[in-house]
Order: sequence, then C-alpha cells, then structure tokens
Amino acid sequence: MRQRGWMFIVAAMFLSLFATSASGESGTGGISLSAAVVPSGAGDAGQDSGWLNNNAPKQNDAFDTGWGVRIEPYYDFTSLVRGQFGVAYNEWGGKTFNRVTFEDLKITTYYVGVKIRFRPNTNIRPYVVSDIGVANIGGVKVSGSGVPVGRSQYWESTTTAFFDIGGGVEFNVAPKVSFFLDMRVQATGEPNSPFPSGESAGIGSIPISAGVNFTF
Repeated sequence: MRQRGWMFIVAAMFLSLFATSASGESGTGGISLSAAVVPSGAGDAGQDSGWLNNNAPKQNDAFDTGWGVRIEPYYDFTSLVRGQFGVAYNEWGGKTFNRVTFEDLKITTYYVGVKIRFRPNTNIRPYVVSDIGVANIGGVKVSGSGVPVGRSQYWESTTTAFFDIGGGVEFNVAPKVSFFLDMRVQATGEPNSPFPSGESAGIGSIPISAGVNFTF
C-alpha cells in the first residue's frame, strides 16, 4: 500500500509539472482534482469451484462499495476540446462470501483522454469524456474456513488495459475555477489468478465523482 501511494504521488507531481509547462505557453492548461464513490461491479469475480460451494462470486459479492481519487492535468486545445493525462486510485473493502473472506481490492490507473465541453462562454457546461490507458490491479488474498491450504492467493498483481467513458457538468464559479460532477463507466482487463477458481471477468464499475478544475 505504501509503495503504491508513493507511485501515485510521484506520478501526480510529474503530470502537474507537465500541465504547468504546457499552460505557460498559451494560458489554457490546468489541473482537475476529484473524489468519487465507486460501487462494486456486477461482473464475475471467480469461477465455480468446490471450495466456494459451487457458487462463483460476483464482484459485489466479494467487495463493498469503494472510493476513489483522480488527478488530471489538462490542456484546452480549443474552447470545446480538452486533452488530459490522468492518474487515479480506487479501493474497495473486501467481504466474506461462502466462508471465504476477500482482502481489499486496490487499483491504480494511468491514462490519456479527451473531453468535449459544450456551451462555450456559459457558466454551466455539460461534457462527455473518454480515457484509455493501463491499470495496475493489486493482488488479492483470501482467508477463512472455506479456503483450501495453499490457495490464499486469489488474484495476483496484474497490469492490464483500462478504459472509461462518461459525462458530466461543469459549473464556473470564478474566471479560472470551476466545480464539476460526473459519472463514468470504467473497465479493466482480467486479473491474473494462479487457480481456475479465481479466473475473473474484467473489473468494471461506475464511479460518481465531484471535483474542482483550476486553470492556470
């Protein structure tokens, strides 16, 4: 957890410096900070197996509603088109399913994307957004009376693809400050598992975010 936290901070600092440099040339760069509630997805979190009483868990069986944070340095190419880099961290608390207790699930994502912002020169601007990048899915262990000896590692640490798409609304409150609310559908590739019982679909969720944009 500590190493992943330092990775998040270093990446955020690097991306912030990039945005500051870009904005110095044209005055159209900035940075977006947000926090999110992230419900667990409904996709498969495993395959049928005897030690799960022949019931394959869904993601919302194995993990509680989570939380997330994002930092997105951006550059406005036009009044409508915004390009962005981003780094995000999401975490879901583990649950107990059929006598098997799952560890917390932690995912860090790094991505690039584009945001199309409508209604220029107004104080309320709806937008659509899409990102693509990579996700690091942290390893997840399981414990409990239902876990056979030697099978505590349910998912291994995995680097895989990441994608999201969504939309929201910005509210301008000052010449260089705006608040926003948005919702995105995000998905990763499949986490690696050392056992067939842990084979899973990609991890999907729908984060609901609130944040602030600062233009330099």
